Amino acid sequence: MKIQSAAVAVILVLARVACGAGEEQSIDRKAREIIVKKCTGCHSDAKIKAAFSAGKDMRAIQKEMQGRGANLSGNEQEVLGIYWKHSPQLK
Repeated sequence: MKIQSAAVAVILVLARVACGAGEEQSIDRKAREIIVKKCTGCHSDAKIKAAFSAGKDMRAIQKEMQGRGANLSGNEQEVLGIYWKHSPQLK
């Protein structure tokens, strides 16, 4: 069982490296652009990074901010959702 789990982990890592490295950079870049454009008008970048680094639920915070008037397109919401889920920390 441990060998199978390790094999699956290796395959997933290799697949991500082979297929997703460029896409991941693109998502990171797009997400940072959205954050700068849509979030830092009300919040400092440092405050956003601190919340993310503290392990706060960024999707919940995003929904709360949308409830307070933050206007995000469907595509912007999707990009941020991917970013919050896959980024180990804000860059």
